[in-house]
Amino acid sequence: MEKIPVLFEAINRIGVVVKPRKPFIDWLNYLYEDKDEAMVSEDNNIYLIREMDSNEEAMEWLKDNFEPIFDNELLDWNTDENTWPQNRTWQVFRQWFDVEICSMLLDMEDDVIEKD
Repeated sequence: MEKIPVLFEAINRIGVVVKPRKPFIDWLNYLYEDKDEAMVSEDNNIYLIREMDSNEEAMEWLKDNFEPIFDNELLDWNTDENTWPQNRTWQVFRQWFDVEICSMLLDMEDDVIEKD
């Protein structure tokens, strides 16, 4: 008996997974002495961007548009911008976060995707 292939709809986005690295965790530990490193790395944000021809093109896009992502990552943990690093460059972003590009996003659900 042949197995029936399972096909899921691809959506027209690329996922950018942002994972905290040690400098980010060190910043949190400075702000919150009781913050657990495991808690920080359990759940990562995924940012959806438009489809592009390659992961390299997506990384170039990210290099030009990282600032709001950097700000959002900081804002998720602390709303006082005075505690944020003042020098939020691409180099600092890459020191503070690992980035993974996911070019194929497959929707396994039938529900309509909604934005909050």
